[in-house]
Amino acid sequence: MTEKKEKKTDRRTLYTRMVIKDALLSLLAEKEYADITITDLCREAEINRGPFYLHYDNLREVMDELFDNALQNMSGVLTQIGCAPEEKKCGVPLCRFLRENKKYQPLFFSDSLHSHVIERIAASGWDSFAARMTEQSGLDEETLKAIYFFQISGCLAISRRNIDVSDESWAEIQCQVDRFLKNGLVNL
Repeated sequence: MTEKKEKKTDRRTLYTRMVIKDALLSLLAEKEYADITITDLCREAEINRGPFYLHYDNLREVMDELFDNALQNMSGVLTQIGCAPEEKKCGVPLCRFLRENKKYQPLFFSDSLHSHVIERIAASGWDSFAARMTEQSGLDEETLKAIYFFQISGCLAISRRNIDVSDESWAEIQCQVDRFLKNGLVNL
């Protein structure tokens, strides 16, 4: 009997946390993170402040959990520059992820979160990127970091700038970016 109650509590907890995170994403689509209050979030989630504080201490915790969720879905996305040779599709994987995961676009494209977004993405994939690219390119760590941050910043910028273009136009843009990156890597 106790076990059923725990499952029910867990389901409610998961639901409440999901509603809160979805509300933050919804608000980020309308305004900047810096302008969002807990009152705004609770109103959007249709909950009282009590349940919010039962699950989170502040908005930053909600935002960080959203990043954690998104970054879990990005595994393997940040380990390469451009297309992997075995891929038939053009496009830098991070750019594709940002395009295909509309749910997370307000989080990744927020002006007030820009630096935080880059740091979170960078921290999540740096080790595997560095290992792969050191082996392939022989470049030193500082140069690889510059390339890595350039890739992340570029993907965020180009994805945000082209969010409303057709899929066909987006595919062409990605192919051109791939060609540029591949030629640049070959000539290092």
